[in-house]
Amino acid sequence: MEFGVATFSAVAAVVISKLCVVMENILKKVPEIRADVRCIKEDLEAIEAAIELHGLNREHVIFIAQLRRLAYDIEDCIDRFDAKKMVLKDFAKEIVILKEISTDTTNRIQKFNFLAEEDDRTAQGQRAADVPAELQNLGDYNPNCLLYLCLFPRNHQVRTKPLARRWLAEGLVQGEQLAVKNMKILTNSSIFSSIQRSNNGEVRRCQPTDETFRYISQQSVSENFVLFCDGAAQPSQGKSLQAQVARRLSVHPSANVQLNLPQDLSRLRTLAVFPAGEVNLASYEDVLDFARYQVLRVLDLKECAHLSEEHLRDIWGQVLIKYLSINLGSIAEINSSIKHLDQLETLDLSGSQTVTVFKEVLLLPKLKHLFGRFQLSKKDTFTPGWLLTSGLQEFLKRKSRLETLAGFVTNERLGFPQLLNLMKHLRKVKIWFESDASERNVKVLSKSITEFIGAGVTQPDLNRSLSIEFEECSGEYVNNISQVAGILASLKLRGNLPQFPPFVAGLSAIEELCLWSTGLTWEVIRAGLSRVRGLKYLKLIEDNLGRLDVLSEAEHLKAIERICVVCKQRLEVAIAARPLPNLVSLHILCQDLHGIPHNPLIEITRMAKLQEVALHHQVDDTTKDELLQIADGHPNTPKVLFLEYLL
Repeated sequence: MEFGVATFSAVAAVVISKLCVVMENILKKVPEIRADVRCIKEDLEAIEAAIELHGLNREHVIFIAQLRRLAYDIEDCIDRFDAKKMVLKDFAKEIVILKEISTDTTNRIQKFNFLAEEDDRTAQGQRAADVPAELQNLGDYNPNCLLYLCLFPRNHQVRTKPLARRWLAEGLVQGEQLAVKNMKILTNSSIFSSIQRSNNGEVRRCQPTDETFRYISQQSVSENFVLFCDGAAQPSQGKSLQAQVARRLSVHPSANVQLNLPQDLSRLRTLAVFPAGEVNLASYEDVLDFARYQVLRVLDLKECAHLSEEHLRDIWGQVLIKYLSINLGSIAEINSSIKHLDQLETLDLSGSQTVTVFKEVLLLPKLKHLFGRFQLSKKDTFTPGWLLTSGLQEFLKRKSRLETLAGFVTNERLGFPQLLNLMKHLRKVKIWFESDASERNVKVLSKSITEFIGAGVTQPDLNRSLSIEFEECSGEYVNNISQVAGILASLKLRGNLPQFPPFVAGLSAIEELCLWSTGLTWEVIRAGLSRVRGLKYLKLIEDNLGRLDVLSEAEHLKAIERICVVCKQRLEVAIAARPLPNLVSLHILCQDLHGIPHNPLIEITRMAKLQEVALHHQVDDTTKDELLQIADGHPNTPKVLFLEYLL
């Protein structure tokens, strides 16, 4: 299918779905508006069916752009009404206008016989031949998800999970399952030249090939999908810029270069700013004039270090925002004004120092993902019985949608330790223990963590993940966590540990384990792992291992698929194939790497499922040559990598 048709069809499908919801759930008692909405829905369905059946020729590119604009306008109208940002009277007026436009569009299709002519079939075939080979057989995917990659700078490593959340926030896909499906299609293809995988094998970051990026950039320009502005004479859309309605804007300000922004940004859905080098606020101050935006869904200012309290106040007025990622810089507090963002689903303040948040953050009705290093305001925990009087207890138990809390600090202050066990939908939790953590908080938090782990048995589909960092204090806190027959998809422990944590050995199952700077030797870790069940992915970032020998068969090792070891001190290694029959990936990143006498360094020739092996890029040349030679003779021809230290 022609790329432009596919992108319109994807948008139309989302809009039609929303129109159905509006008719079913909102307008039952308003028959006159319901009839207009039904008319728009039927017009869109007819337009979509005609275009998909007959295709289009080169003269219809502008018309397709108009159709996409119509679909976006309909969706904006629905979203504003659904979010209670538009009264019924105004909604009815706008629906009448949109109905007239959709009816006129349908009539024009019928009048001008909007079909692809036979003599244009050859031209379509020629255009298809211009599509990169890696894009021609992707299968059933949403092309708008692919075009969204144009938002990021070239050579940018795009993080996959935030990317999927942006798709959802913008409405490019409906529901997490479709987001996951499209992400898998793209990451399993050959359109990416660089891929970074997490320890469990999932793609964590990706970067399109030059050919793919060049092609989708051309498509983005022709379809006005993403406007790119870097201070050149005109943004990337060229002559017709002022006639276009910007929906997505990627700004790349440079020092002492004045940006030339589009005049009309009122319908912008996504704004992302990527300052280049030493850039002062004056270079992109106009971008932060939030009065220009009326329907923002995605705001990414993560790389902007110049936000002020005034900017934040303006951001709180963007009431349709669903995805917000900002760098707070010196701003230490998120106050109660954030309550106006009642459509917000993702709040990412990661990378900032500890941020004090008011209870209104946790009371946001649609918030699912909260990233940063948080503590609750003393104002909200000052009075006795604050859990009840604040409304937090009832809301978190009954209404909260929070799935990710990554994370919060535990110190002498009340707040998150007392709230953790109230959040019933949590999947991912990250906790920092600080040196002044009170005994009261440690006690209640240890109990909440035990309950979180134990709930994995009754809710195994939630794939619970737990990360605990205690670099600023003793790892003795971990010993307060009771052993429970729970299930964790992932566990990360960072900081000095006096022993292998007893609660880990008591788990019914754990798929992924990461130990970071615990000070434990391999001998201690190996003994502790002997009681761990279900382990598939093991990551050790440790400088005190001494040696890493896996030579004897053991039941707890048989399921392991991926091992990653990062060590900056001398490390002796001997890994046999027999104990690791399911090993797919092995990374040993240590510059001062040595074998153990009378044993092979890594016996990869007998690792039947091995697909990838990596060593530090500064190991000696003899070791590199031997590994390359052995891998070349392996039936799977596993990929051999020489990498820098990756954390």
